[in-house]
Amino acid sequence: MTLKERYKRFKAWQLNPFDWSYDENERHHCVNCGYDFAGKFCPHCSQKAGLKKISWKSVLQSTAEVWGMGNRSLLYSLWQLIWRPGYFISDYINGKRQVSFPPVKMLVVMGVFSVLIDSLFGVKEVVENSSESTLVNQFFAWLKASPGWGWLIMTGFFMIPTWCLFRYAPRNTRHTLPQGFFITVFMAVQVLIVDDLADFFGDFFYVLLPLCYFYVFRQLFGYDYWGNFWRVVIIMGAGLLSATLAMTIAELLMTTPKSYADEFIVIRDLTLYSVVPIVVGMFISKKTFELREKRKQTVFQFLRMSFRAFKQRFKQNDDEK
Repeated sequence: MTLKERYKRFKAWQLNPFDWSYDENERHHCVNCGYDFAGKFCPHCSQKAGLKKISWKSVLQSTAEVWGMGNRSLLYSLWQLIWRPGYFISDYINGKRQVSFPPVKMLVVMGVFSVLIDSLFGVKEVVENSSESTLVNQFFAWLKASPGWGWLIMTGFFMIPTWCLFRYAPRNTRHTLPQGFFITVFMAVQVLIVDDLADFFGDFFYVLLPLCYFYVFRQLFGYDYWGNFWRVVIIMGAGLLSATLAMTIAELLMTTPKSYADEFIVIRDLTLYSVVPIVVGMFISKKTFELREKRKQTVFQFLRMSFRAFKQRFKQNDDEK
């Protein structure tokens, strides 16, 4: 098998890794309840068809089920999230939830695992607390000392910009904010995976974070490379500015500065710099969506008129004969 054929096979697996087909003529006898049926599971007692004798594989599967890694395995879901992340998330938010480990539970498990990795292999940096240090500076100092948890929090600030900029995408058009929540949860799991890799192999692995967003959103929403690139850049910039804005407002509420004028100027600038690109990007996305839909309608109308003309011509030829 050539490299090109392997790549085509990999792309086909990315689009459809789950095979639910079965031979309707193949009959099975359920060992558990004695029912004869066709399919992969007994409709009477739900036991799987074609169960083999107990082996060491059965022992491993039974042990994994104790930790919630049997059906909808955590490891299998992580494998899907690495090799076909956008398609995997799209499957989940569109109803194929039986094949995925519960995403919030996955995030909790990965968070606990990342804490253990950070405590064993992470590099600890001492953050100096100064009375003159602002809350924003303390946040960014903590972000530098704990990049994994910092990026985990940052993913929450990406949810609204993602919903705005990818609302009119070719795939998963008009996805809802609850769906966006689960998209954010899956992305947070990927962030923790990158953080664990950075603990083992070095901080340069954090370069994978924007690449992860680009790769996932390319599969999830279906824009071309350029359309996906500038939207991801705006999302990350707006998320970072929104986090800074939240810290500035929290600092203003917790302290009593000598003059509120400078603080309000900072809040105004951060709001403008974070909101305006999102609004402009959303406007461009909506106009592009309308043009795309209009083009589809034009092509459909052309095909329909061509079919009618062909049908009339065929009818005339038939009448002449």
